[in-house]
Amino acid sequence: MIKTCLIQDTFLVSRIIAFFTVPSTHFSLDHARRVFDQIHHPNQFIWNSMIRGYTQNGASKESLLLFKQMLLRGFSPDNYTYPIVTKACSHLHAVEDGKLLHGQIVKWGFESDMYIMSGVVNFYASCGRVEVARKIFDKMPERDVVAWTSMISSYAQLNHSEESFHLFDEMKREGVEPNMVTIVSLLSACGHIKDLDRGQWLHSYILENKMEYDTNISNGLMNMYSKCGNMSSASEVFYKIPMKNTVSWNVLIGGFTQNGLPVEALTLFHEMKSTGLRPNEITMVGALTACAQLGDLKQGKLLHLYIQENRINYDVFVGNALINMYSKCGDLDGAIFVFRQMQDRDIFSWTALITGYVQGSKFKEALALFQEMQLSGVEPNEVTLVSLLSASSQLGALDQGKLLHAYIEEHNVTYDLCLENALVDMYAKCGCLERALQIFHGMTCRDIFSWNSMIGGLAINGHGKDAINLFSQMQRREDVVPDGVTFMAVLCACTHSGLVHEGYQYFLLMSSKYGITPSIEHYGCVVDLFGKAGFVEQASDFIEKMPVEPNSIIWGSLLSACCVHHKFELGDKVAQEIIKLAPEDDGLYVLISNMYAEAGRWDDVRRVRTIMHSNGIEKSPGCSLIEVDGVVQEFQVRDTTHHQSDMIYMILDRLMLQLSDPDVS
Repeated sequence: MIKTCLIQDTFLVSRIIAFFTVPSTHFSLDHARRVFDQIHHPNQFIWNSMIRGYTQNGASKESLLLFKQMLLRGFSPDNYTYPIVTKACSHLHAVEDGKLLHGQIVKWGFESDMYIMSGVVNFYASCGRVEVARKIFDKMPERDVVAWTSMISSYAQLNHSEESFHLFDEMKREGVEPNMVTIVSLLSACGHIKDLDRGQWLHSYILENKMEYDTNISNGLMNMYSKCGNMSSASEVFYKIPMKNTVSWNVLIGGFTQNGLPVEALTLFHEMKSTGLRPNEITMVGALTACAQLGDLKQGKLLHLYIQENRINYDVFVGNALINMYSKCGDLDGAIFVFRQMQDRDIFSWTALITGYVQGSKFKEALALFQEMQLSGVEPNEVTLVSLLSASSQLGALDQGKLLHAYIEEHNVTYDLCLENALVDMYAKCGCLERALQIFHGMTCRDIFSWNSMIGGLAINGHGKDAINLFSQMQRREDVVPDGVTFMAVLCACTHSGLVHEGYQYFLLMSSKYGITPSIEHYGCVVDLFGKAGFVEQASDFIEKMPVEPNSIIWGSLLSACCVHHKFELGDKVAQEIIKLAPEDDGLYVLISNMYAEAGRWDDVRRVRTIMHSNGIEKSPGCSLIEVDGVVQEFQVRDTTHHQSDMIYMILDRLMLQLSDPDVS
């Protein structure tokens, strides 16, 4: 055509543009653009072909730019141009461009074109302007399935399922047959609000209209059943799909993990591999999540190796799933390695590792990583802040906790129940009870964790009677029921306040009123309650009558009471039980040794020390934490690792001199 000058024929060159812009094996936008740029006077068909090609290829920005270029060159859009450009605006959520386009459509008299206006409805709906979309929809004299589906889908995404189904019924009354997208949107609505009854009705409708053989419909059904927690029905749909695609497998694997069935998820993953179908990134995320739920590090490492060997796209989602798996399985080194190897990290990457540090009791490391995260310009979300507040509470780092609270206030972070609970817990554990109570009483909604944090905080800070009064308030409420953790806090409060009789009555109340079977920890609290109050024999009798075998902690609590209250004969018997149960626990040996020292039985002290030495048991060095200017400093006995240790020891020596001789200045 170039050689024969036929390339100047606008009609013929439009066929070439169409050939390269229609999705097929010959699809080549670059080649089409090179031809287009050589055309001096492109006709409307050529403009439309190029704009459509960009839109269909996911290059919506280029599509809009070309549309604006068309207007600047004096060409008027027609009824084929507007639906294409409207779709480009929808893809980009370009609200202002879409509104201008809508104005042009009205101005040029295309408002009565059902096909164009269906695109406008879809544009506003996809941009979240459902009220505007509905006004346009209601004014349309004729509405096709695209317009109906756009509105139904929009309401479904907003979880307004009632309106979605109301429109669906109206659509059928008007004789418009739903398409696959309509049904999938309705299934999605049912899944979002966990409306199993409506979902099952839709399933019946699908069967009646013989739509169950469509893979997308079946995938939507599985997703709906999974979100509603009905995995047996989801599995039944899955095994009836004649042509399963990767999405089918992913939906069911993801459904199993979402419903706490990790074994089934991994079994299905291996079944998928045996069919020869290649897992993708989403499949691997589901399988890794299952390993995290099981705490199966070995299987998780095998999956990591599988990703590397099969060159599965190592995107941020797979990286985050690997960090989560390694963290939940207790391999923090593995989590850190993955984190440092990732080229792109999002807030979930940082949060997964911070949460892993907190769950692994690496609280200082969690706070240090948060500082690194801030330097990288990533803003924390509610989950990150909850983990960081937990780290602060465990360290007793009040200054750090206050800084986090200030960050929440300054950045207008949305207060949800978990975040408020974390703040109450942090302030309570750091001894700042007034602030904890202020937040607690200001909460619009409280759950069992809110009450437990506040009651426990009052108890551990020596405000036992206040803790019990708060528990009494809790008992009068109908929206919350005490659990085992609540009673642990109440028993602790009674112990600190010396309320022996009341504490024992609360212990009995657990099972008699609330049907809670006491755990070994509850029995330990009662032993501590009796022991600290000096009722050592009663504590011993209580242990004898326990329906569960006492552990070394319970015996240790009794031994401590024997030492404090000089019940050395009983303490001797308890010591023998402890050595049987925990022959390698250095803390218990020290406790036994201290008891013998208190009784002046130095031969027994030497015997215990000899046993420790012969068994290779060494006393763990004492450790202290102190927060200075928001930084937690850690010290061990005879520690010289601190960068200011020389200055610290010099000041300590000076203080010791002043204590021994007040005249020393």
